[in-house]
Amino acid sequence: RLVSVIGAAYRGVVSEWFVAEAEKYCAFVEMTTSEIPIVERLVMARQRLLALYAAALTLPVEPPAGLDREVPKRTVSGWPGFEAFDLYWETYDPAEDNLVGSSITDDMLDVHGDVSRGLELWNAGHRDEAVWEWRFHLDTHWGVHAIDALRALHWAINRARGYQ
Repeated sequence: RLVSVIGAAYRGVVSEWFVAEAEKYCAFVEMTTSEIPIVERLVMARQRLLALYAAALTLPVEPPAGLDREVPKRTVSGWPGFEAFDLYWETYDPAEDNLVGSSITDDMLDVHGDVSRGLELWNAGHRDEAVWEWRFHLDTHWGVHAIDALRALHWAINRARGYQ
């Protein structure tokens, strides 16, 4: 019994940590201002995305019973993007040799869509469903976008600073 009480308390702390990071990430994306200098915007994007990803890795892996809620993705209009640093090349599947073009903006907005959908569930009181929404899509969708964007942001920051 003590183990289940401790486990539930730990899951609550972990979930609250993720919610805090999710709210910061979404607020950053929803800022939609190009007034922030590009290097600072790139650095802020990397910080917010990395903090979100780190918090997500602690979310429980098991789905709750009886999931049946669908929440549509929110969209962000006016996102300023990352100018000349937005596009990058990647290998879509590391097990294969296939180079594809991608966009940091697309990655950031895809992460935002999945994370904000979970925040809507969380704020409506559907906590277990929200946590599962975040964890499932971390493993199946937004996690890939986050990792790809982090790598591209690292290189973009170095190029914007003139290091490369």
